[in-house]
Amino acid sequence: MRGKILSTCMGFAVLFAAVPCFAANKFENAEYFQGTSNGQKKSVPAIKGSLLFDSEKKNVEFLDNNGTPASSIGYDSIKTIIYEKTSTPRYAAAVLVSPMFLLSHAKKHYLTFQYTGQDGSGQYMIVHLDKKNARNAVAAAEAETGKKVEWAEEK
Repeated sequence: MRGKILSTCMGFAVLFAAVPCFAANKFENAEYFQGTSNGQKKSVPAIKGSLLFDSEKKNVEFLDNNGTPASSIGYDSIKTIIYEKTSTPRYAAAVLVSPMFLLSHAKKHYLTFQYTGQDGSGQYMIVHLDKKNARNAVAAAEAETGKKVEWAEEK
């Protein structure tokens, strides 16, 4: 009898400890590409960090490696979400290692959020995702925001 009570208490403890994990979906090893202002010719370097879908705050955030928010978008201001998978030849590996690397392609995964900014203007946030969690991030984007993600795969 005592063992059943103990196991029941442990089960509830594990359940309540796991609840905060479901409140946010975090995807590591991502890069955020900042937009450039009008007339600026040089691009701004990408910020490395993680993409976070926070269901409590109802927003998408990009956190840098220190945990500081670099960008935040409310779910209600998102117009469209686009997933893009690109493929480029591996020229450097072909020159340095073997010409056979020209037959293989590097694949990159991007998630673009088009949204309305505070001033009512159209804005966007482009995030380069890690190949290991790109599909999970797309699924989380659809589940959290309620918007259908458009797929634009390059062949």
